[in-house]
Amino acid sequence: MKSSFPSITPNRLNPWLAVNYSLVFPGLGQLYSAFWAKGISLVLVAVVMIGYATWSIFGANGQTMRGFWTIGGFLLVYSFSILDAYRGTQPGYSTRISVPQGTNDPWYAVFLSQLLPGLGHLYLQQALAGGIFLLTGILTAWLANSMPQLVPMPPLIWVLSCYHVYVSFPHRTGYKSGAIALLIMGMLIVRLSLGLTPGWVRQAVEQCIVPSESMAPTLQVNDRLFVRRKHTYRPQVGDIIVFTPPDQALNDLPEEDLPENVDDLLYVKRVIGLPGQQIAIKAGRVYVGDLALTESYIQATPAYEWGPETVPADSYFVLGDNRNNSGDSHVWGYVPEANILGAAYKIYWPPDRVQPLAKD
Repeated sequence: MKSSFPSITPNRLNPWLAVNYSLVFPGLGQLYSAFWAKGISLVLVAVVMIGYATWSIFGANGQTMRGFWTIGGFLLVYSFSILDAYRGTQPGYSTRISVPQGTNDPWYAVFLSQLLPGLGHLYLQQALAGGIFLLTGILTAWLANSMPQLVPMPPLIWVLSCYHVYVSFPHRTGYKSGAIALLIMGMLIVRLSLGLTPGWVRQAVEQCIVPSESMAPTLQVNDRLFVRRKHTYRPQVGDIIVFTPPDQALNDLPEEDLPENVDDLLYVKRVIGLPGQQIAIKAGRVYVGDLALTESYIQATPAYEWGPETVPADSYFVLGDNRNNSGDSHVWGYVPEANILGAAYKIYWPPDRVQPLAKD
């Protein structure tokens, strides 16, 4: 008796396999269909766009909005690559997409599982396996937000779901071990990279929102900053640094101004004195040793006097650019080196304020 599940001709280009490849990364579906020039071009365009978007957003001299627009352009290229991958397998480059009726194409089931783990199993009416993959994928993705050690789990579940739905597909003919292995490898690399990227970013870059006018005119209230985190960083005079406030600064704050979690409280100030340097403020000028600093960045000259005092070892003397409206080292003392997160190197938002934070 003839089977009611038609099979795919083994040597024929499968449109949903092409779609699966392009779903992993733009251009891979075209390479599968031997459209070499188009496939290589799409891969290169996607790589360049990812690199440019990353530089625009996180680079000191990059324009944040250009980065976001580039991400939008990448999504268009990505969508085009998926659609074009399907069309490239059709006679006459047909634009009509045909969704398989019934369970007659394992690669369509894999495609569904790429979208959401377990979805391909549900398409095959394998409710138990589909429910397990779906619930496990959603649960681990949710838990990974608060438990970084679980970040690799969702990509692994996605990959395992795709592989399992392929090997368990009913009435499958022409098992393509090379095709599924290549697809799984690509999925694993891309999805693990995407899952781990936020953690890599958090290790390298801290975000900070300017809470007050103490750094005006250089920084405005609600400016959003990127702070470069490096264990080897040693502040220099003129650097704008972000740090957790020392104990004396916390003691000077009114109780109603203290956040629920003090560890979330960050200060941003400019480094004026390094360990071992003598600092004095007199006659509206700041002196490091016998040298009066030239400060084009301040709101107004300081209307107070301080020092001279020598900055202790492993500590820094910091001031706000709005000298007469800033709680800083002239009020609560020095910043221990251990409190410093890093140097603020860019205002990345709002769009009209985007600029690098270079020393004057």
